[in-house]
Amino acid sequence: MNEEVKEEEVKEGMPLQTPIDNPEVTKEQLMGQLNYAQKLINVLQKKVNELNGQMVQLEAQLAMANEDREGMLKQLEPIGIAPSS
Repeated sequence: MNEEVKEEEVKEGMPLQTPIDNPEVTKEQLMGQLNYAQKLINVLQKKVNELNGQMVQLEAQLAMANEDREGMLKQLEPIGIAPSS
């Protein structure tokens, strides 16, 4: 899942440089930094989407469990058993 970027393009943790910060920064270096940033964004977006999917599944499971609980409580009412809370 982790995508590697060529070491000569951008070193991990290296702050992005612009021609304003360093006039010796070349177009190729800027393109490398842009490519690295885009890969980071893609990986982060994929992780966000995965976690959103998991959250939706958990919410659905919780809703079903609550419905089951309510159904069980209704079945217990006729015999005089009520929840303690």
